[in-house]
Amino acid sequence: MGLLQKTIKVTNEPPKGIKAGLYKTFTTTITQEFLDKVDHANWRSLIFTICFLHSIVIERRKFGPLGWCIPYEFNNPDLEASLNFIEKYLTNLMSGPPIQSPNLPVQMHVIRYMICEVQYGGRITDDLDRELFNAYGEDYIKDGIFGNEYVFVEIMNEGGGGGVRERFKYKIPSN
Repeated sequence: MGLLQKTIKVTNEPPKGIKAGLYKTFTTTITQEFLDKVDHANWRSLIFTICFLHSIVIERRKFGPLGWCIPYEFNNPDLEASLNFIEKYLTNLMSGPPIQSPNLPVQMHVIRYMICEVQYGGRITDDLDRELFNAYGEDYIKDGIFGNEYVFVEIMNEGGGGGVRERFKYKIPSN
C-alpha cells in the first residue's frame, strides 16, 4: 500500500493560458444542456462572463506573489457554485409576478456581490487580494456585458522576428 501511495499521483492541473482555460471549462463543465437550462436573454452572457473571470483567477496563480499575495486554491467547484447561484437567481427572477418576461433586467450588483464576496471571496483572506478580485468583478460583471460589442480584454500580440502584429479580443460569443 505504501509503495502505491508513493508511486501513483493523479493531478488535475489547470490549463496554461486564458484561452486554454476557457476551452477546458466549455468542454468539461459547460454542456449544451446547461446552456439551455434557463430561458433568460442574459443567461449565456453571464455564463461566459463567469467562466472568463474563473480563467483569469486561475491564470494569476502562475505569477506567484505577483498574481495573488496568498496562494488560493480556486477550482471548478467555485465556478460551479457561482453558475448555480446565477441559475437560481435568474429562475427566481423569472418566476415573479406574471407580467415578468425573459428579458427582465438583472441586478448586477447582486451577482457581483455573491460572486466576488461569497463564492470566490470566501477563500480570500488578504485585503489586497480581495480588492483585486472586487476590481475584476466591477470590470467584468456589469450591465455592459449584455451589449453586442463588449470586449473584456484586447491584446496586441507582437509577432516573432517578422514583426507581425495582431489583435485578439476576448468578447462574449454571439451564439
